[in-house]
Amino acid sequence: MAPGAGLGLTIVRSIAESHGGSVSLHNVSGGGAEVTLLLPAH
Repeated sequence: MAPGAGLGLTIVRSIAESHGGSVSLHNVSGGGAEVTLLLPAH
């Protein structure tokens, strides 16, 4: 994640990683963002 993405996304990433998952964030052309949260199924 890029620096300055916000504290909320940093917290989400920390929680996701502690459960074996990940978070990614990408800018969308025309404005906005796409956030992907992946968590393993146990």
